[in-house]
Amino acid sequence: MPDANPLLTITCLLGAGAAMQWLAWRVRVPAILFLLLAGFLIGPVFGWFAPEDTFGDLFRPIVSLAVGIILFEGGLTLKFSELRGVGRVVTNLCSIGALVTWLLTTLAGIWIVGVEPKIALLVGAILVLTGPTVVIPLVRHVRPRAPLGPILRWEGILIDPIGAVLALLVLEAITGHDSAAAIATGIGKTIVYGGALGAVTGWLLARALEQLAIPDRLHVPVTFGTVGVAFAVANTLQPEAGLLAVTVMGIVLANRSKLDIEHVLEWHEPLVTMLLALLFVTISARLELESLTKFGLMSIVFTAALILIVRPAAVALSTLGTSLNWRDRGFLMAMAPRGIVVAAVSSEFSLHLEHVGEPGAQDVIAMVFPTIVLTVVAYGFLARPFARLIGTAQADPQGAVLVGADLVSRELGQVLKEQGFEVLLVDTNHANTTTARTSGLRTFQGSVLSHRFTEEAELDGIGNMIALTPSDEINRLALEQFVPTFGRAHLFRVASANKKRKDPHHAGRELFAEDLNAEELRSQLHGGARIRATKLTDQFGPDEYREQYGDQARPLFVVTSDKTLQIITTDSPPVLKVGQTVLGLVPRDFQVGSETVNGDDLEAANEADDSSDPA
Repeated sequence: MPDANPLLTITCLLGAGAAMQWLAWRVRVPAILFLLLAGFLIGPVFGWFAPEDTFGDLFRPIVSLAVGIILFEGGLTLKFSELRGVGRVVTNLCSIGALVTWLLTTLAGIWIVGVEPKIALLVGAILVLTGPTVVIPLVRHVRPRAPLGPILRWEGILIDPIGAVLALLVLEAITGHDSAAAIATGIGKTIVYGGALGAVTGWLLARALEQLAIPDRLHVPVTFGTVGVAFAVANTLQPEAGLLAVTVMGIVLANRSKLDIEHVLEWHEPLVTMLLALLFVTISARLELESLTKFGLMSIVFTAALILIVRPAAVALSTLGTSLNWRDRGFLMAMAPRGIVVAAVSSEFSLHLEHVGEPGAQDVIAMVFPTIVLTVVAYGFLARPFARLIGTAQADPQGAVLVGADLVSRELGQVLKEQGFEVLLVDTNHANTTTARTSGLRTFQGSVLSHRFTEEAELDGIGNMIALTPSDEINRLALEQFVPTFGRAHLFRVASANKKRKDPHHAGRELFAEDLNAEELRSQLHGGARIRATKLTDQFGPDEYREQYGDQARPLFVVTSDKTLQIITTDSPPVLKVGQTVLGLVPRDFQVGSETVNGDDLEAANEADDSSDPA
């Protein structure tokens, strides 16, 4: 990758980033591992790419702006409604927890690794950061019960600007010999310039969008431009205040009740994915192998201390007196991987130390980057088994994500909700999701294939995915994307209308019956058919059910006596038993022998039979 050709360099970086993320998706490991590996190979191993030679003086500001955009996108996902009951925990983790992490990490750096105290202080401040880019995918993989997911998402996003500012203050103290008063002044300026500028800019942009002062086609470019200006102005007024400014700006926009930012988020997703790939590859490409292996085994011992001592101590002190039980605290103790902001800040500060002639500059990289890799590996592979061991992972959840929110999904969702199961309908159609919400169903406005759904959708109590759209392609892509989350046994798709295109390797089991595709279900529901729940009792058992309904009732689901949901598929016909509840598609007027029976009347009769049953 010749440095003389920047165009070829940039396009190869984009291609390498995309390839590594695809490979990580295929083998189901965190993408950061392959991205870092790609950077190591094209940088220090083969010497094909040197970021500073290609980008020159623009390298550091490009990295800083990219991190700012990532944090802004993270801020857009933070809803104050998620903090009900756990706001104190998040506050403590970002204050008490940050200070404990800083102190103990500093001591570990001095006692275990043996670096100078000032370098240990800087590394301790940098490793206060965790990062949403690795925390949120791991939370999605583990699927902990509420409220652990929102707590970790808020902490991961808010701790980034806090840790970056703390690290900057330590850096200034190391290189500039600032007094305590100067450091305190720096903190105040960061809060004022970063927090206030972000809040005001976010409010002004929100008002402009709400008052329709900006046309729809300019919402995305105006938002992006405003983020860039706010970041640059805040950083000019006070170094690193830009990270706080863009995070606050995103939170302000996310919590405006009258503002719809879905289309902005949809645009940010591919951009953030691309930026993450570029950042990880370019940052790791500028490293030196000698510096990464400088401390050898001590790097592993240092990381182990962070995982087994530092994080548990920080969480324990942060959750004293809160409502969290020991299981919830245990899970929070087992989730603190480091991500892109840690890599970016450590690289930038190490470069700054080199410029001022600080001999310990490479020690920062030698401590931080092995920690990034080892924490991602440790938490990525052990968090889910640990969560199941202590009981914080959802145990055999029975609810379902319904892909689509049209009439079919709404009817299915309503009957499942009435049986006590968690249901989430996801659709890009605003009218469909609005109608579903009006009916009392939980919805997600957006694409099931989007990065935002993967990060934001609350899947508490949900263990199945049912794809019900008329598009076979969307159904296939949705299910394939969530194989790691739900497992193939819990992925279902409506029958294809085109039998010639039936693919035996298609992810997901075929629902109900081959003749009940999405269009047929919709047609029957429009024609007055309804999905009715029938309890099988000693008086009205499986034989009576078949005799009563004949071929005109189409069982779709069976709820067992222990509240287990059995989803009927073409390869798994129902086996009806007393004590079960059958959820079947029944025409409004259907034939019983030679007599036409109204479905509402029969339902009332069955309810009367149930009430007379002594069981």
